[in-house]
Amino acid sequence: MSELDKELLEKEFAEFLNPAARGDLKGIAIENLFSLSGSDKGRKFIGSSDKFLEGIISLTEDTDDKIQRLAYNTLINVAAVEENCFKILKFPNIAVTWLAYSLDPTFELADSTCELMSNLTRPEMCAANVAVQVLQHRDKVSVKKMVDALCNVSYNSKAKLHYLSPILQNLSQVSAIRREIMVKDQYVIQKILPFIEFKESFIRRSGAVGILKNCCFDTGYHEWLLSEKVDLLPRLLLPLAGPEEFDDDDMERLPDDLQYLPPDKQREPDPDIRKMLIEAVFKLCTTKAGRKFVKDKNTYVIMREYHKWETVTSNETAMMNLIDILIQDEPEKHLENLDKVEIPEHLQEKFKKADLEDLQMQQQQQDQQQQQENLPK
Repeated sequence: MSELDKELLEKEFAEFLNPAARGDLKGIAIENLFSLSGSDKGRKFIGSSDKFLEGIISLTEDTDDKIQRLAYNTLINVAAVEENCFKILKFPNIAVTWLAYSLDPTFELADSTCELMSNLTRPEMCAANVAVQVLQHRDKVSVKKMVDALCNVSYNSKAKLHYLSPILQNLSQVSAIRREIMVKDQYVIQKILPFIEFKESFIRRSGAVGILKNCCFDTGYHEWLLSEKVDLLPRLLLPLAGPEEFDDDDMERLPDDLQYLPPDKQREPDPDIRKMLIEAVFKLCTTKAGRKFVKDKNTYVIMREYHKWETVTSNETAMMNLIDILIQDEPEKHLENLDKVEIPEHLQEKFKKADLEDLQMQQQQQDQQQQQENLPK
């Protein structure tokens, strides 16, 4: 779209993107922008105008429910473009405001604010920006409050709040947020564990697994995560396990939760979630002590049978990386901590490219699941 188009549309619509404007006129203005936000070109166009963004954000506080909902849905679409996320988050206190609405058990549009914040925190730098605000406003939007709301499926009778899960997943890219999740005396991370197998929502389940995977990046917490206080390993392995029977020796070496599984036991149906589970277990093998624990719990037999079952080729690398760790001898002493092993630059670029492709695939999957779960778009 040309600059002339932008000037023309701003002249026609901007003054009506205001709660004080006449109801019919602001309704027409926001409906047109919502329609425009349905395409990538339209989303970028809206994001290029500070007047449009300011006006749409103002209408999220409109007294007309229909206009308010349209404003949120427009922003949800606009925030699918990364550069727009940075622009939206420049509005003062907006992230804290929308997170606080998400945590208000009486707010009818909490699903919309959750979905919007999920999009806004997807870029890593935006997640870091919001994380700082969350830590500064613990009284309103603490990590513990978000986890408590996420883990109470009846928290808000008017909203499902599934998108709190990817919000926390995105924020847990930040080490300070992970420390909040892993406060050892507040039973925060333990509340998330059951949602690894939450069948009612792919979005909630995927986000929970993503949170736990991110927490596994902090090797200083591995001993605690693997201890009985959290007991993370069997939680990660159970969705990867099938109905296979093992001999008595192999069975006895498995964690109790993985022994004598029923003949109708099903594995996690989503390949992206399976991959995250594998990657989380792999991260727990970073240190010598972690590898010993994971090996001693006979993780190999679970992965051996999983390898026979898995048909998604994109999971092959993650799967084989873990199996290789489980079957190989311990590395030389100076290579015991895998986080400190230097990786050649060309391989780092290869891994970054693969990670980007994975994120894109996960987003496509999330969008498809969003439509199936009939959440606002």
